[in-house]
Amino acid sequence: MSDPIGLPYTVNPMELADRDALIEVREGPQGGPGPEGDPAWPWEWQGDTPDFATLEGLALTTADARKAWRVVNENAIYLWTGLDWVRFTNAFQAPGKQGPATQLTGAAVAGAVGSSAAAEITGTAPNQTLQITFPRGATGVTGDPGEAGAIADAEDVADLTDAPDGSVLAWNSTDDLWHAAPPPRLLGPWAIAGSQFAAASNVSAQARTVATMTIPAQPYAYRPIVISGQLNARVNTPSSTPGTDFIYAYVRLGSATGTPIGFGQLLAARNNTNILLTQWWDQPITPASTYGTVAANQTATLYIVIERATGTNTYTIVSQGSQLLVMAQPLKDQT
Repeated sequence: MSDPIGLPYTVNPMELADRDALIEVREGPQGGPGPEGDPAWPWEWQGDTPDFATLEGLALTTADARKAWRVVNENAIYLWTGLDWVRFTNAFQAPGKQGPATQLTGAAVAGAVGSSAAAEITGTAPNQTLQITFPRGATGVTGDPGEAGAIADAEDVADLTDAPDGSVLAWNSTDDLWHAAPPPRLLGPWAIAGSQFAAASNVSAQARTVATMTIPAQPYAYRPIVISGQLNARVNTPSSTPGTDFIYAYVRLGSATGTPIGFGQLLAARNNTNILLTQWWDQPITPASTYGTVAANQTATLYIVIERATGTNTYTIVSQGSQLLVMAQPLKDQT
């Protein structure tokens, strides 16, 4: 029982009531904080309200369970259970533990022309953002024209750092950007003539390489194209056996038995004859074909080979007047 006077007792009065004895014991001073209890139910903190009457006017339901308010005039917390109130008196007697310092991140937003400046802190401590709204100024007068910029710096152009020299720009509808692409023109030319052909007389071999041509590595995949060529050669056919020999000249890619890309036919004659070499493929060609092509950054060698199909008569090759002119057709999708 509390001491109504506040002075120390020298006598503790006792009163008997039936089988109970009531003794007045002086109330001691307030003790220190007790041990930390179990975690409280999670609350949805709703902030301050001036008095309990304000809370009673909110018409709360079970959907508002676990919402809590501080009632300022009572210095108490009221927790709504969904059916009734739980009151915690003297809820704010001592300051709590210091929380972590807030790390503010700045953000700037342009407001409408003529609007007012504003500042707002958003997020939950300690990670919060200070967002400042700056009024947008009125549109100024048109400035002087700037210098022409580089195409590579345009927003709709992909990275051209590794684009090979001579590339052109091609539109890619997948990413809506301009990309480096092989030029649509032919590359080259490369040519051999005269002394680069091996002359020979009365040759009976089934096949004979008479010349080679090396095309240096190109930054694009390409198809070598025989533009023009001639071979000063003939079939040595006696007058008694004309037209019995079929001997051909092939331009082959990669080796003496590689893919044929050029063709000509030797004729039976008493004197040397210029045989025309033209483009030649063993199969139909489309823009996507890989037949007769060379990969990017790869050196290629062409072989001019004489091959006998039928007959036994000899043939002769003369270097003078022989030549071959080749160009490269870049392949768009095979760089």
